Amino acid sequence: MPAIPPMDGKVNHAPHVVVLGAGASIAAYLDWGSEGNDLPSMQGLIDTIGLREDIEKAGFDVNGLNFEAFYDELASTGKHPDLLSEIESRVYDYFSSLSLPDKPTIYDYLILSLREKDIIATYNWDPFLLQAYMRNEDVAKGRRPHLAFLHGNVSIGVCEEDRVSGVNGRICSQCKHPFSPSKLLYPVKHKDYNSDLFIKGEWDALRAYLNYGYFLTVFGYSAPKTDVEARSLMLEVWEDNKSLELAEVEVIDIRPREEIEDSWSEFFFSHHYMVVDDIFTSYLFTHPRRSCDAFSSATLMCAPWHDNPYPKFETLNELQEWVEPLIEEEQRYENEKDQFSGKPLEPNNTKN
Repeated sequence: MPAIPPMDGKVNHAPHVVVLGAGASIAAYLDWGSEGNDLPSMQGLIDTIGLREDIEKAGFDVNGLNFEAFYDELASTGKHPDLLSEIESRVYDYFSSLSLPDKPTIYDYLILSLREKDIIATYNWDPFLLQAYMRNEDVAKGRRPHLAFLHGNVSIGVCEEDRVSGVNGRICSQCKHPFSPSKLLYPVKHKDYNSDLFIKGEWDALRAYLNYGYFLTVFGYSAPKTDVEARSLMLEVWEDNKSLELAEVEVIDIRPREEIEDSWSEFFFSHHYMVVDDIFTSYLFTHPRRSCDAFSSATLMCAPWHDNPYPKFETLNELQEWVEPLIEEEQRYENEKDQFSGKPLEPNNTKN
């Protein structure tokens, strides 16, 4: 008999686990109107960050070049170390230059859609997730999800001596020395998730949440079967999840459904999964901050909740004001054990 997720009336304390791939940042970039510097895909990385001339000077034909395979060859053979160093420097500098626009973005909605019991784990190098996390700090009142950066991140710095991480450019809370930039895990065929202490710690966090998660959302990550290390690290703990027979997997991706199902079939228990092509129609965004609560109420108690979908907002302040009643309801639960209503909560109408 599987373990029942920790429930307390209409409150589900099990975590919602969100895993992000490059498609999440690309979707966010397109959604906000593609303002600012281009967000490169691996296919377009060479030209976006201006590497074509350097690669051609080293004697390589850039036309039709697969960047991931090319980088793997440079890293594994040890040839052209200067070119390898230049590529890594350009990549780091370019991604460090990226920033969110002032308007609300998918990343802002995402941060505010989850509670402190939840986690967002990202494979992306760009700084968007942390930027959204920081600029929604005041409204969330500390009730933000845990973050894990599975391939390192340009916005994260580390102190290896004290095993502390934080915002790149700030200082370690222990030794008061500036953080060093976190290592970026580049696209090689056989990735090492254990030798770097920071990256190992991020994977340990994701695995811990997966082991008792109740809802898994994957956004813009294809989980290629060639990425054996990442798949096995996630799958072995997900399969050991005591609530697996009750849990749900949601995949947000624009690929054909059959291709998505093939990519993720090992993670599905029976029919307990859903596929959507727009995050705004996902369970995560139609039940923000209440996804696990609403899902368990519908499936375990046969008492489905009304959807409470995010409206599209023009300003970040409007989004934050819309979320505030949900956060206030969480505070009342902690202070007074006043259960979640299961109803959409509107601004200035927090007692439904």
